[in-house]
Amino acid sequence: MSWQYSEKTKKLFMDAVQGKSGTHVGEIENADGVGEHGSVACGDALKFMFRVARDPDDPLKDKIVEAKFLTFGCTSAIAASEALCRIIEERGLTPIESLKLTNQDIVDYLEGLPTQKIHCSVMGAEALETAVFDWASKRGVDMAALGYKQLNVDENEGRLVCSCFGITEPYLRRKIKELNLKTVDEVTGAIKAGGACGSCRGEIQDIINEIWSGGDEIATADACPVASEQEETSAAPEPEKSASDSDFVPLTLATDAPAPTATASKYEPSEDASFVDPHEEYAKASPYKRAKLIERIIDEEVRPVLKRDGGDIEIVDVKGNLVYVSFIGACDGCDSAAETLDILVTVSLQSLLDPEIQVILV
Repeated sequence: MSWQYSEKTKKLFMDAVQGKSGTHVGEIENADGVGEHGSVACGDALKFMFRVARDPDDPLKDKIVEAKFLTFGCTSAIAASEALCRIIEERGLTPIESLKLTNQDIVDYLEGLPTQKIHCSVMGAEALETAVFDWASKRGVDMAALGYKQLNVDENEGRLVCSCFGITEPYLRRKIKELNLKTVDEVTGAIKAGGACGSCRGEIQDIINEIWSGGDEIATADACPVASEQEETSAAPEPEKSASDSDFVPLTLATDAPAPTATASKYEPSEDASFVDPHEEYAKASPYKRAKLIERIIDEEVRPVLKRDGGDIEIVDVKGNLVYVSFIGACDGCDSAAETLDILVTVSLQSLLDPEIQVILV
């Protein structure tokens, strides 16, 4: 399936994977707040961290001045994580102020996300709150006194509803209420539950029916105030384990992985007399030379990104503006293959050579 992404989502994704200046992929040494959400086994995992400018008198006035992330996930996860970091830095938020951000804020910043990919924005909001509670523990801030409660305490120990994605009943019930989810498809789009084997969809529907028929209490007196005022509230770590001490191993866009060998700027017009505009070069080239230009863009723009995740790409054939490729390694059969084809491979070739190029996965 090919997802329809906004131009802003595509740009944030491309900028992030190419490591352009001002993007937020990476880690912060001795971060003031660290949060994680998801798991590699479930296909999506995010590590979010931030650094603050500490106020000498009042920790509640600390300002987040830097945010970064590492993710093992799809195009949407990368773009949503990049968006979250930018929103926080652009608004100059304190950690407490950042708790008012919702997954809808992230979606709006991206100018929309496919319904099936909303869970990526939820993942960012969850990791953010975890990081804020981590900051609070380090700065001695009493979150309970401020009216905030760690909503996911004991949720991981609840009865497992969706074994494919490790979704427990307590967590499922909380997200259904917070996000006003009324159908199983909405639940799947928001938190992925029911999106794999599908065996739990009937049980999810039963829980939805129970909640919205009044059989489940919608709110409790000690719930986090953000849950009652905002559409999205994210999860926090269990108190006995700091997020910074966890065993999370980021696999995508890790900082110790080889950096991309090129950015789009190397193909932009230059005063250098030796510069040749690849668009003009492609337009004038013979079929053989066109194929070589396509191969060059694949080698310099696409392959380095795929190899960082253990994958690769092979050009099977080039017929005019039709480029036939196959994914190999970790990319072969990946759930995000269609997105990678559209957002990385096709966008690279169209933007750098010819917008008429079509890429076909074989």
